[in-house]
Amino acid sequence: SGRRPASGLHAVRRRGSAPCRNADVIPMIATILSFPFAMALFAVSASGDQPAFAFPVDCRVGESCLIQKLVDHDPGPGRSDYRCGTLTTDGHDGIDIRLRTMADMRAGYAVLAARDGLVLRTRDGEPDISVTERTAPADKQAGNGVVIDHGDGWETQYSHLQRGSVAVRPGQRVAAGERIGLIGLSGNSEFPHLHFAIRHRGQPIDPFTGGAADASCAAAGASTGLWTPAAALQLGYRPTAVIAAGLASAVPAKAVTGRDPSPRLAGRDAPLILWVDAMGAKSGDRQSFAIAGPDRGIVHSQQSVVAGGGLSWFAYSGKRAPPGGWPAGHYIGRYILRRGPDIVAEFDVEGVIE
Repeated sequence: SGRRPASGLHAVRRRGSAPCRNADVIPMIATILSFPFAMALFAVSASGDQPAFAFPVDCRVGESCLIQKLVDHDPGPGRSDYRCGTLTTDGHDGIDIRLRTMADMRAGYAVLAARDGLVLRTRDGEPDISVTERTAPADKQAGNGVVIDHGDGWETQYSHLQRGSVAVRPGQRVAAGERIGLIGLSGNSEFPHLHFAIRHRGQPIDPFTGGAADASCAAAGASTGLWTPAAALQLGYRPTAVIAAGLASAVPAKAVTGRDPSPRLAGRDAPLILWVDAMGAKSGDRQSFAIAGPDRGIVHSQQSVVAGGGLSWFAYSGKRAPPGGWPAGHYIGRYILRRGPDIVAEFDVEGVIE
């Protein structure tokens, strides 16, 4: 019926996405190349064939990491990803490969060279601070990063790396798959992620299509683009996913993207709330919240229709403690997002009441 039970707590909230767009090019640090080596490097793509790039993070997409933003193909003020969807922001010139939580960032996820090449420039020393916690804008938009030259005008940039993690230096030759740093939160970043950009003769290129960023999109049917076959296997188009979820004892004051959900709840007399941070929810999607108690019986459930949706979507639902309090033990929260007859995203999370 859409009516909220008097004992329930429920809300949805749209959020803006991380303002990571058109990351600044890391300043040049002069390097000296021997002529034979330079000639060999720049002959890599002399045939005119487009190069292939490996996935630049040591993670599994959809499991330990997610692709939250793609290259913007709309040359105007709007936004459109390569499949004519909205998994991007205006002017975004790369792809954002994000981790789910700060704990994942601290665990360390390696950023890898996407192709053999020569390190042109690097930056390190910028702090890992979310823009939501800064008192002033970041001076270096790209944060810590690396730029690699792959010859024939092709180069890649890896931005927002962890401070102190940059493992290469200008003038160093690297092989595809070699570790060059760790995913971080430096620069103009809201959550732990790598902003990965490919350029050809200075023009942004979408690795999913192999074409320029201002080229038109295609609603269906896509080749492997510039990805290697191994990378393409895990890089299907996923416009909707749950980033993180948690059980809490208080209504979150703001979206908790990138923070560390605690499995421990405040106590037996506190409210029990299931929150979720998702990407790609659409207006009209149906979402359901359910919390099961220690005996696996459902202690709270609620359904609603998404109004608005967007690149980042935050929602929660919960219930106040019953007379006598909640039974001690393990609780399981389940969130399901449906689009028509299909489940497009779901997530389970656990919590403990002592």
